[in-house]
Amino acid sequence: MPAPEDRATEDSAPRDPAPRDPAPDERVFGDIGTRKLFDNDQMSVWELRLDPGQTSDLHRHDRDYVMVQIAGDRVAARFEPDTGGTFAGHDYLEGEVSPGAVVFARAGGIETAINVGDQPFHEVVVEMKSRRLPGLLPVQHISLSVDDHDRAIGFYTDVLGFEVLPRPDFGIAGSWLVTGNGIQIHLIEDEGFVAPAGPHIAFETTDMAAEVARLRGLGVEVGDPFELNGSLQTFFNDPAGNQFELNQPRPS
Repeated sequence: MPAPEDRATEDSAPRDPAPRDPAPDERVFGDIGTRKLFDNDQMSVWELRLDPGQTSDLHRHDRDYVMVQIAGDRVAARFEPDTGGTFAGHDYLEGEVSPGAVVFARAGGIETAINVGDQPFHEVVVEMKSRRLPGLLPVQHISLSVDDHDRAIGFYTDVLGFEVLPRPDFGIAGSWLVTGNGIQIHLIEDEGFVAPAGPHIAFETTDMAAEVARLRGLGVEVGDPFELNGSLQTFFNDPAGNQFELNQPRPS
């Protein structure tokens, strides 16, 4: 796949070397690459190899993806009229291959790759499993009620290790905290709050036994871990009764 910056060169002018594909309702889609190298619940990794003159399957990118060019000298892509994402509005792109170049692209592409060079083309495509909807970005924060803010804040900072962020004065006791992956938790004091049964937030861990031992050493009541669909899980509560899950995913 040519890099997006090639769009500004003369090579980006429509020079479609082959007839257009059938109407959308007649199209047959194939795989993103010629071989899948890796797959789990977070990403799929494909290898794309094309001999000189060879064309890939017509394929679509329903998720954001990263292209890593490995080898070759020149490559092109022919886009469908309804393509979206990074390459929306383009018909045909062609450019030089730069081994080691990494290109990020938004979901929505519907395309065919073509090796227009004299050397075999080799690329690795990493497709993210978290699907991004137009205009909807990842979770920014979660709001939790607590019956006693002063009692809860020590749990979130000293036990869970979250960092306190600046918070405007809303006239209500509360705190903004940031977790290890950047998602925030906003605490709001509600003296009559009763935690519901069932709803919970899950934190991932790489060592269930060690984390359970750490929490118990700090006086937190933690259930015994159990296996579910290959992952280890257990539960504990904050001082207000909000439920949290510890989850150690199954090995890839």
